[in-house]
Amino acid sequence: MSTVNVVHTKDRLSGIVQSVGRRPNDVSRRWWESALVFAFFTAAYTWFGYWVVVDMHVVGFETLDRLNRALMVWHNDPAKLSAIGFDYPPLATLLIAPLAIFRGLVTSLAVVPLASAVFAAFTMVALNTMMRRALVAGPLRYAVLLALGANPMVLLYATTGTRHFVWMALVVAALGALFAWYITADVRFVMLAGIAFSIAALAGYTSLVFFLLSAVMIGAILARLGADGTEVEGTVVGFASPTVYVIALWTVFNLILLLNPFAWITRSSDAAASGGLETFSAVELLRATGELVLYGAPIAIIVLPALIFAGFARGNPFALWLGMMLGASILLPSAAVVLRLTDSPMLMRNSLPILLISVIGAIWLARSAEEGSTLVAALVVVALVISIPWTLQAMKTYRYQNLEAPFAAAITTGESQEGAQTLNREKVGIVSEQAMAKYIANNVSRDNSILTDNAQTYAVMMLTGHPEYFFDRIDHSDGPWKVAARDPGKYDIDYLLMSASDNGDLLTKLYPDAAAGSDAQLQVVYRTPRYVLASVPAGFEPGGVTTGQLGAS
Repeated sequence: MSTVNVVHTKDRLSGIVQSVGRRPNDVSRRWWESALVFAFFTAAYTWFGYWVVVDMHVVGFETLDRLNRALMVWHNDPAKLSAIGFDYPPLATLLIAPLAIFRGLVTSLAVVPLASAVFAAFTMVALNTMMRRALVAGPLRYAVLLALGANPMVLLYATTGTRHFVWMALVVAALGALFAWYITADVRFVMLAGIAFSIAALAGYTSLVFFLLSAVMIGAILARLGADGTEVEGTVVGFASPTVYVIALWTVFNLILLLNPFAWITRSSDAAASGGLETFSAVELLRATGELVLYGAPIAIIVLPALIFAGFARGNPFALWLGMMLGASILLPSAAVVLRLTDSPMLMRNSLPILLISVIGAIWLARSAEEGSTLVAALVVVALVISIPWTLQAMKTYRYQNLEAPFAAAITTGESQEGAQTLNREKVGIVSEQAMAKYIANNVSRDNSILTDNAQTYAVMMLTGHPEYFFDRIDHSDGPWKVAARDPGKYDIDYLLMSASDNGDLLTKLYPDAAAGSDAQLQVVYRTPRYVLASVPAGFEPGGVTTGQLGAS
């Protein structure tokens, strides 16, 4: 006869090292403080960003592309959620779509700084909450936030509508939740971190690296604290499930719609042109990595070894994990180059994650210092303040960059950067786009009457505020659009909007004489330095156009 073994609750829970079903000791909630921090930084970045974008004309075209897609979600004819596309992580566009509900706010460029300011402000809220849990005094917390918020790299990417703070804000929030979990042992924070990472994964694919490191960290720390296998497995699975689910779902969508399950990696805007990526030697990559840290996040030079020392010498596993996170953020840009997952190698913006994770590491060092936390926090403030002029000067000369040099020039001179050149000889400014958009808004009123390659003319489309006027590739997909492009007269097209130079615009390739203003049939009705608007006459005959010029449908 078998004997039944009764397992008492206290024995069953003996391997549980986390708080389950009750809220453990934690800092008191101060929703009003978080609301004030959020409101302050949102207002400050939006106000400063309006000056940078509207007055100084420092704005990235990637931002205008995403806002044009957001505008098409609401105002195309018919409205198209598919306008979000696969070029960017989907939430990088979807999360800013509410800003495009009102056309006037988009065409005035007022929402451009807001598209990044709200996420940068959310980042500051998460950092402030971490500092509260680290028992950093209020005046020092605010000093850290102001010093970090005034960093020129943070200013540039928080005020010009770029997508980088979208995913970084979510990663910082996830790390903040794990920060709280380690302090309180409340397993609910692990689940919150998992949800934050799942959203971050579809806002910026780089966040997946930090997600994987976090999953390993959670299991390793629980095992070190004596948790049994069931608790370790259950916690890690609970943390990872939301992110694994959304990535699996996005992979299925890519398979169904693009017949390539991994197109979200290979066709993303960060990797699509990597075939032309310049070759880096190991020495060049090492040097470029060092320069990223030195000029963009010099505080990491101190924080990284301090975290590693605290991790090994003082038995501080969370410090060691943060050191691994910081090390990964430093190595990620060069790894992307080696794996050819980027068409923008070693850009200065890659120092932003390094800077933010360095600050998180410094906050943990302040907490670990106990009685010395005030001194550590004060040193962080000093280091961040000193780095401001250092980074600003580096932005003027750093080799791999986007709008850093024009932004630095705008700040130091107060002069508009319209017509200036970036260090890679790209023209800065949007006067051409504004002029063409104004002409179209004043002279066109019929839907689908302007044939255009939206991949090149999205800025003009956005500034008109009327995506429904355009017959574009998003509206009809590439196949039908190419058919119409070969014979626009059959599709009741009134105008062709093309790039003035051959920069990949499919219509410019198809009608080079019209773009140059020498086509006898397609007369130019308006021209700017960057764009040409040509009329399509009744009975237009596209003589000489061949299928090969656009590729097979």
